[in-house]
Amino acid sequence: MTGVGLSSRDLEVFRALVGTLLPSVNGASPAWETPGEELELERGLPALVERLPHESDRRQLILMLRLLGSHPGGILLYRIPRPITGLSSYQRAIAVRRMSRHPVGLIRAGARALKTLVATLWVTTDDPGSPPISWEAIGYPGPDGPPPQEPKSLPVLEARSQSTMTCDVVVVGSGAGGATAAAVLAVAGLDVVALEAGGYRNEADFTHLESDAYAGMYLDGAFNATADKGIIVLAGATLGGGTVINYTTSFPTPQQLRDEWDRVSGLVGVFTGDDYQRSLDEVARRLSVNRDHGAPSSRDRLMEEGLGRLGWHAGEMPRNVDGCTSEACGYCTMGCRLGAKRSTLRTYLEDASAAGARIVVGAPVDRVMIEEGRAAGVVVRREVGDLAVRARAVVLAAGALHTPAIMLRSGVDGPAVGDYLRLHPVTAVWARFGQRVDPWTGMLQTRYSDQFADLDGSGYGFRFETAPIHPLFPSAFLGWDDGAEFKRDVLGLGQLDVAGILLRDRGHGKVALRRDGSPVWKYKISRYDQAHVRVAVRRGAELYAAAGAEEIIASTIRPVRWRPGGAVSVEDFVEEVDSVGYGSNRTTYFTFHQMGSARMGSNAATSAVDGDNQSHDVAGLYVMDGSCFPNASGVNPMITISAIAHRGATRLAERLV
Repeated sequence: MTGVGLSSRDLEVFRALVGTLLPSVNGASPAWETPGEELELERGLPALVERLPHESDRRQLILMLRLLGSHPGGILLYRIPRPITGLSSYQRAIAVRRMSRHPVGLIRAGARALKTLVATLWVTTDDPGSPPISWEAIGYPGPDGPPPQEPKSLPVLEARSQSTMTCDVVVVGSGAGGATAAAVLAVAGLDVVALEAGGYRNEADFTHLESDAYAGMYLDGAFNATADKGIIVLAGATLGGGTVINYTTSFPTPQQLRDEWDRVSGLVGVFTGDDYQRSLDEVARRLSVNRDHGAPSSRDRLMEEGLGRLGWHAGEMPRNVDGCTSEACGYCTMGCRLGAKRSTLRTYLEDASAAGARIVVGAPVDRVMIEEGRAAGVVVRREVGDLAVRARAVVLAAGALHTPAIMLRSGVDGPAVGDYLRLHPVTAVWARFGQRVDPWTGMLQTRYSDQFADLDGSGYGFRFETAPIHPLFPSAFLGWDDGAEFKRDVLGLGQLDVAGILLRDRGHGKVALRRDGSPVWKYKISRYDQAHVRVAVRRGAELYAAAGAEEIIASTIRPVRWRPGGAVSVEDFVEEVDSVGYGSNRTTYFTFHQMGSARMGSNAATSAVDGDNQSHDVAGLYVMDGSCFPNASGVNPMITISAIAHRGATRLAERLV
């Protein structure tokens, strides 16, 4: 029995599953020909299971392995009354297909989760000197050299070294919202303590290994998901938050959205006012938003070519970079080694620190202290005893996934706290070309299309964006229906491009608490929004057909493929995707943008904070992050988050100074 409860029998079952997912296939390299059982990937499973964010996740995974290893489990999971270890290779493949198509969503989710764990062990490594055999077949070079020996410039404190702290304002979170608020308040002359749950990594720590980056800088090691496991959750969890690992896309809040938000929130002039515009302008200046670093990658060129041939909109991304070069880019979803990405590490946290703010890392906040109806500080969880930070005002900027959880744990449970969660669900259409694309290279994002951003006349639809793709992402995103095809998809990554479908979701979910106080995100894509995904899949297929793709692949849990120019039409392709479905654990979704779970508004029944970002229920408690959005932004939200925080912190400083 391992330290995480895995038995030798569980590892045997996992080994059999690896052999099924990664069979021996005739090819030109060991990655093709080596049977999965010989890779001994099961050795790495205990460490991955240890990284799962919650005990319930570990129990569910172990239960799935136990069921796979039993006769009753065989009946339940794949309708064969034998454990998977007792099946022939042919029968095992049938078993995996049946699990992927199972009518019970959690069984489909379990099959996808196991496939993702297998893929993670197959295509990642913690040792750049010992690359997995998959890299050679892909043509993937691994990290772009060793990280630079860059000293850490920000003075930070460790939460474990503190006892009680006092200040004027305590800011929880250090991303686009928290860092901006901390800087504005500190520069105004207030005593500020900024708390970050994650650690402090800078250029010297950016190994550009996927496994290390996800484990060290992403929320829950990038292993968390919505309650039904239907949407994989990606968010920053490091000093600087998501600004350290995002794609640098820097859209200002669209004017149409600003008008809509004033109307939806009932806050006249908040988003359309001059003070919000001044904040937008100041944020863009401080973050160096520009279009001077927009050399298109091979991915962007192919997408732009298809858009042009169809006469569809193509735009150039505004990006918060300075000194970015295409030769050194492509990897900085794992941290920018050049320091060219103007994350809050390089901007607002420097400003805050220079103005005297104290920055504390390793400081996950449990709750807000409330005394006589007013926020009086926060409590940080520590194994050696809680750390209390007392303050005149509390600013929550822990992101839309955790800010409402802190409020709920604090007893701030108004009817809208945690409600109206939007996730901008992202799926993708993949395209295989006859030439190499090397999609991990080139600048992060330089082109986009909003041709279909308004499908219903109310501003709801989707945008096309592309992004650098390293081996783990397609291994997790692409479905499995046949071992040879799956190897062809992943090992053929060098010839793939991807159109990311960024959905503006009209439906919404909810942030709730488990018994242990940790958040759970309850969200399912509405049928209304699924209809827009259907349009997006078709248009993405047409886009890449126009660009000359040889094969189009949908991100369904059972891959649906189309070869343009053949006997099968795009309509037939979409009908087959329809047969798999667009709901939870039928199409694969990620969320990169979370928003709206403590939204701004005039009505306490439908919003959590007012036009000054202050809680309707608790004086002195403010929210300044993506939680504030009245509904989904439809564009990458970093600049909007920062502008809301800048405006809110400016108004708070005027009250306190």
